[in-house]
Amino acid sequence: MTNDYCSSMSYPKLIKVEPRENFVLLLQYDNGEIRKYDFSEDLNHPFFERLKDPALFKECNVIAGNLEWTTGEDFCPFTLYEKSSLVSKN
Repeated sequence: MTNDYCSSMSYPKLIKVEPRENFVLLLQYDNGEIRKYDFSEDLNHPFFERLKDPALFKECNVIAGNLEWTTGEDFCPFTLYEKSSLVSKN
């Protein structure tokens, strides 16, 4: 789902992701922020149907600042940042 809109925005770069229970992602950014994103509502979109499997959901990585799953799904990094909640900042 990454598109031109997402790539044109200015935001901290995602450097690490840790999938957690209940479809929550713990996100680390290059500005020292740790943020949390609840992905459960996004699973209602047909594009993310396969990620309802908790084992597949946990197979995600950060590639060039983008969140991507081994099954081919990706997610707009700007949306991920804007809709996540701050946990801590170093």
